[in-house]
Amino acid sequence: MTQLVLGLAVAPVVIGLVILCLREPLSVALPAYAVTIPFGQLLAVGPSRFGSLSSILGVLLGVGLVLQRLRTREHNVRVSPTVPLWLLFLGVAGATVSWSVNPGKTEIGFLVLSSLVLIYVFVSLNDVDRVALDRTENGLLLGGVAVTCYGLFQLLVQGGFPGDAPGSPIQPDGRFGNDLLGPNNEAVALLIPLMIVLSRAVGRPARSQRVLYTLISAFLLLGILMTGSRGGILATIVAVVALAFSISQGRRKLLAYAGVAVAVGAFVFLTQPGGLAERNVETTSSSGRTDIWQVALAACPEYCPVGSGWETFPDVYSATQPSVPGAEVLVGGGGYEPHNVWILVAIELGLPGLILLFAVLSVTLAEAVKLPAQLRAPPLAGYVATLFAAFFLSNLEYKFFWMSLIYVALSRNLAKHEANEAHRQQLTESADPMPAGRLP
Repeated sequence: MTQLVLGLAVAPVVIGLVILCLREPLSVALPAYAVTIPFGQLLAVGPSRFGSLSSILGVLLGVGLVLQRLRTREHNVRVSPTVPLWLLFLGVAGATVSWSVNPGKTEIGFLVLSSLVLIYVFVSLNDVDRVALDRTENGLLLGGVAVTCYGLFQLLVQGGFPGDAPGSPIQPDGRFGNDLLGPNNEAVALLIPLMIVLSRAVGRPARSQRVLYTLISAFLLLGILMTGSRGGILATIVAVVALAFSISQGRRKLLAYAGVAVAVGAFVFLTQPGGLAERNVETTSSSGRTDIWQVALAACPEYCPVGSGWETFPDVYSATQPSVPGAEVLVGGGGYEPHNVWILVAIELGLPGLILLFAVLSVTLAEAVKLPAQLRAPPLAGYVATLFAAFFLSNLEYKFFWMSLIYVALSRNLAKHEANEAHRQQLTESADPMPAGRLP
């Protein structure tokens, strides 16, 4: 009875939020979606791959964007070349069902990939204003800060982080992110929020705002250090360098902050307070990556021409590993993932998928570079860092990877929107009648 009463009380609020997400997808649903990304399956209502809160919000976002597109008569958005390229990529992934070494896995994986590609496509086809971009940035920041608070709670109150094995309890030598996206992916998911807040820390005119955003930057950096991810730390360095080159003002301040961050990071690595960064100091191996890449190279002649089928790399590894001298049998969650997006696509989608992936990521990079100076730095730095991390992670099916693409698309469409508004204002001013008494 209590649950029924509680459900009836909450239902109007949930229905109202759903309606609001459908009516304002870019300014409500997308920021909410951004908040939930770093939490992964922790915020889930069921065991399904589509059962996380972020997936539910993604569905509302997609439906809302379609409805907005249908009810908007005037379309001022120029279709980016990335839209047809991603749709072609999706088509290649779907086609591999016909010859996949594991058709069931390919079908399920294709549904997941479809949801991510279509959200990107729908965002790219809709007009964007400043409110939508600002709210999305704030959503990314809120998600990053919230998940770091969750990690600190685990460390300081519960005594550690979950172990590496799926479902492991809290352990003193665990890693932040094991119960979220995985430590390596968790570190990369915090990079875009870090780039946003760093750009504000050196670019805001008010000193109080700069101090606030500097403190938030240090907090997010702590979150990355808690993951113990060496690839994540390297990606952070790449991101800061890219931000320094692309930022329009405050480059000296940013470099000064980077120097302080390096000193703090070195202190953490040397002293390991609370066990932080212990894995980075004690572990020198490649975590099985060299074995995985060696097996992938051996499997390439057979599978790289047309692919083994989307999401079938684990099957390819299992079939090929016994024939590769020196390659170890890897165990544990995610042990058979290729840890490299290019290897993933080469094996699963073959040469057609690899060409399309290179083309679409290159076009996105070019679009990020061409953004106006006042918009360019955070999306460009976040995207470059995500691409760099893709050489060590199989992150193509993670929402943070697609958020880096969406962030570039939002900034691109906002630049177009503001250019159109400026053009309309010029036309309006030129059409105004000349004031009385003034000679032409």
